[in-house]
Amino acid sequence: MSRTADYTIQGFLYQFNKTALEILSAQDDDKVTVEGIIEDIEVATPTTLKAVQCKYHEASTSFTASAVYKPLLQMLKHFSDNQFTSIRYILFAHFSGASTLPPAIDKAILEAALASKDTKLAKHVKAVPPGIDLDSFLGRFTMEFGPGYDEIVKCVGEALKANGMPSGEIETLAYPNAIHKIATLSVKHNVAERQITKKDFLSELTAIRKTAISRWTLALKTRDKLLQARRKQLKIHLDKNSRLRYFVIDPSSIEDYDSEIVLFLSDYIGKYHFKPAHISTPILCVHANREEIQEIQHRLYQKGIVATDGYMGSKFEESFFFREPLASKGVGGEVKREFNVRIISCADHGTVLNNRKCDDLFIIGDPDCDALDTVDVNVERLAGATMKEVKYVMGVSNVYE
Repeated sequence: MSRTADYTIQGFLYQFNKTALEILSAQDDDKVTVEGIIEDIEVATPTTLKAVQCKYHEASTSFTASAVYKPLLQMLKHFSDNQFTSIRYILFAHFSGASTLPPAIDKAILEAALASKDTKLAKHVKAVPPGIDLDSFLGRFTMEFGPGYDEIVKCVGEALKANGMPSGEIETLAYPNAIHKIATLSVKHNVAERQITKKDFLSELTAIRKTAISRWTLALKTRDKLLQARRKQLKIHLDKNSRLRYFVIDPSSIEDYDSEIVLFLSDYIGKYHFKPAHISTPILCVHANREEIQEIQHRLYQKGIVATDGYMGSKFEESFFFREPLASKGVGGEVKREFNVRIISCADHGTVLNNRKCDDLFIIGDPDCDALDTVDVNVERLAGATMKEVKYVMGVSNVYE
């Protein structure tokens, strides 16, 4: 990953951490909006609205006023439309190497922003009406310098502990789930769905007993510990012989899918579907077309693994797909099955999985699973992970890099 890409991801994570701090420091029933209509974070109390815009400039070694012209102009535009509303504007920014004391954003800096000839700012300059009362805006505006990335993460951990989270669970359970929750809220289209109260936030975190594995949590510096924790959590059910398991996979969201999917299935079967007691044939449901499914079937066959897709000639037959494989004992008591795994296209026939519910549903990547009935099913989500990481957390491999 390039340094620029790394800074971009850290910028989002920095904002999610600041959002967590705002939620955890709010009153129980204050409404906090993630990615609000006005700013990145909005905290609505019975008497006022606090609008926070968060900027992360890890690559900048010092503060320059021009670096915050855009958020200042955006705030001025909103202020011009809401001068009679009780709103506090806060610009929360981190500049690597900058003083901990926030700079004085005065009238001269606002005027310089409005006079900027930077073409990237042109539409924001034009949006602010002439004659805006800059003094009145400054009366509602505050700029704060945020701490470094590691320090703000530490602050969130301390805030979680102060709000009753067990200290031993913060690093690998409460904290990553808090970041995952905020990231999930941030992409909701409806603003009402991006709102949460401190009371509900803490209640949800307390109830969750699984470590979230996602694009964002795997970008945290505790990635190794999170994968280890998830591995221990999955082991509870994976150690049971007779569990029926379905795997729903979105290849487009997994960088090493093509090179690893056959190895994953081979290793999984070699560990969890080789004994006589392993009576439940796993199902792989892939967001892929029939041709791609057949390619996986052939690659599995070359490794000595037979996969059935439920087709009789050109027609899919559900009863044929769900039939039990004929089995016999080979040399040394080894079980020889007619087929080792069922494989199906999600788009073509994925809904047939609702007709025979599984015990464990593994959702790998970011597939659309809205059509699946997950009532009374143990759902394990592994988004943002590579297939190597999935193999590790499922205990079929001891390495993930």
